[in-house]
Amino acid sequence: MSHLIALIFISVSVYIGSAFMSLLLGIIFAYYFDLPESFFTKKVGSKFIQIGIILLAFSIPIYDAYELTKTFIPFISIFVLLILLFGFIIGKFFNLKRNQIILISSGTAICGATAIAAIAPIVKASPKSLVTSISLVFILNAFALVFFPFIGTYFGLSQEFFGAWVALSIHDTASVLGAALSFGEESVDVATTIKLTRTLWLIPLMIVLSIFYDKKTTFKMPIFVLIFIAVLFLNTYLDISNMTALFIDQTSNIFLFTGLFCIGTSIDKESMLTLSKGIVLHALILWVIAILLSFILVSYVI
Repeated sequence: MSHLIALIFISVSVYIGSAFMSLLLGIIFAYYFDLPESFFTKKVGSKFIQIGIILLAFSIPIYDAYELTKTFIPFISIFVLLILLFGFIIGKFFNLKRNQIILISSGTAICGATAIAAIAPIVKASPKSLVTSISLVFILNAFALVFFPFIGTYFGLSQEFFGAWVALSIHDTASVLGAALSFGEESVDVATTIKLTRTLWLIPLMIVLSIFYDKKTTFKMPIFVLIFIAVLFLNTYLDISNMTALFIDQTSNIFLFTGLFCIGTSIDKESMLTLSKGIVLHALILWVIAILLSFILVSYVI
């Protein structure tokens, strides 16, 4: 029965077409049914988001992506390095364990839960630290989905500015895309390109941490990032009709909204109850710094 209701909820979230509502419906569904870890929505959320992002590449001209990436790479690098630095300073102030500091700082600087999950085995983080960090990032991302579009509207931000701002300041790719979708279609392309470029910083960070912790660790470029880049180049040689482009765009939205619902069902009530004051303040203060810093950096570009 829960599987059927889940499909109904997914259909409703896609029909409504709101990133926030998709996430909220997922949270409500998870709380009401107290879903087991094996429930299908908890396994496919990130995959659906990744497929949606790949389909977005068909609507992004490769030249525009190149120019945007070339312009923002220095600012993305400044953002990542400063957030990692501030993360260590704030974490030490609250006397947090080093691996906990690294998890939160990496998640805030680069790509949220993806960075946390990738780095956790390198820094020998405990399962509790891993779950706590991901749960905290999830909570902050939920707030971002709700409030960032309102902030963008209140300050009259352009589609390009908003897309670049959320791509830097919000942790996870799913929430970046969700906020951009809520603000406007034009901001999505900008947000996608910059966020995936920011995600590439995960590679040098993993290399440095692997050397520091003297541990042989295998690391790979996220496969969906490689596919996204490949589609960008392929799109240059394709002559896609307007009707086909519209179909691909609508299909992308279906995957994105479904993915957001599935991510909402992954909320973990027990892990949220274990959040200590120091960890919460560390993540919150660092995120506020990230929001302000990203706004300043984007202002220099746009």
